[in-house]
Amino acid sequence: FAPDLVVNLLPPDLALGAMNLAIKAKADYIDGTLAGVPEIPSFTSLLSDQFTKFTEFQSIGKTAVCGAGFIPGAVSTIIRRALCCDFKKVDNIDLISVPSEKKGPKAKGRRKVEIDDTLYSEDVKPTTSGTSLSSFLDKIDSSKKVFYIKDGNVAEIDHFEVDRKSSCGNTVYLTSSPMLTDLLKEMPDVENARFFKPGKKPNVEHVPPQDELDLLEDLGLLSAIPVKVGDVEVAPVDLLAAILPKMEDNNNPEGEEVKNVGTASFEIYISGIGMDDKEIIKSYIIKGDNDLSYENYGVDAFEELKGTALIAGVRMMCTDKWSKPGVFTPAAFDCDEYYEVFTSSGIAVVEGKKRPAKQTPD
Repeated sequence: FAPDLVVNLLPPDLALGAMNLAIKAKADYIDGTLAGVPEIPSFTSLLSDQFTKFTEFQSIGKTAVCGAGFIPGAVSTIIRRALCCDFKKVDNIDLISVPSEKKGPKAKGRRKVEIDDTLYSEDVKPTTSGTSLSSFLDKIDSSKKVFYIKDGNVAEIDHFEVDRKSSCGNTVYLTSSPMLTDLLKEMPDVENARFFKPGKKPNVEHVPPQDELDLLEDLGLLSAIPVKVGDVEVAPVDLLAAILPKMEDNNNPEGEEVKNVGTASFEIYISGIGMDDKEIIKSYIIKGDNDLSYENYGVDAFEELKGTALIAGVRMMCTDKWSKPGVFTPAAFDCDEYYEVFTSSGIAVVEGKKRPAKQTPD
């Protein structure tokens, strides 16, 4: 039995293995997610690891379409279609992803900073990476460099330096995304693009428990001078550091996975010069119901959108709409045909002429 098409539903890190199976079977291939996208892309780097297989698919005359899920597949198609139908020139694209709509009253005033006075290993034996919980969280999250496209080039910035408001009032922060890498590679005429999603600034400050440290000092347990225990010499501070909890183990900034509830939304705002030579801003908003998606399919709304876009891509391949040797993303094919298929399959795109909610200055 030789399949005509391999549809890969495996995790992204197994994509190359699935592509090898398709090559062996001399079959076409499709998946929903880009794998191995560079953390900070360049004009010389590949869009993703899947493109290392371009020559192999080309040599057997078969087509591989990668990232045919919601991101970048459906979103890049919406953007490409807008660029063809509504704009003569694009100045800026802002993308806002909100997996779960916030509900309930807004908190007034500044968030209270929590104090963590746990005695950690790093308190008794400081490391070069810093001893405060806040510095640990900063290293993981807030000071992490993210990228965006500025004047046709890749620019880096701190994660929390720029924030925006979504249409439903959620605060979102600038972040890196394979979607931006796809724009950089597939639509180089887009000179400015940013991707935003919700984030959480660290609000925990670690204060070493000085009384406990003073007691340990008095007992000689912070001494770095080795003492003999049986046949082994060990410094008291090394033993203490080994048995105390580490900040990284006790303070996971990711926390437990939170189930998305309420409305999920993906918002696309494009500004530029319209077909009538006037400045315009257009919005393209896709919403999903997390609660309904869980009830029907056991996944959240964005996963349902991803699956819907991938099924639409399979239909494109089975009807030979996507057919040319090599490895591509949906951006390489006719945007109108794919748009028609995934919108008729359940991805509703609401177009409008409006600006995002009130913004904070850059």
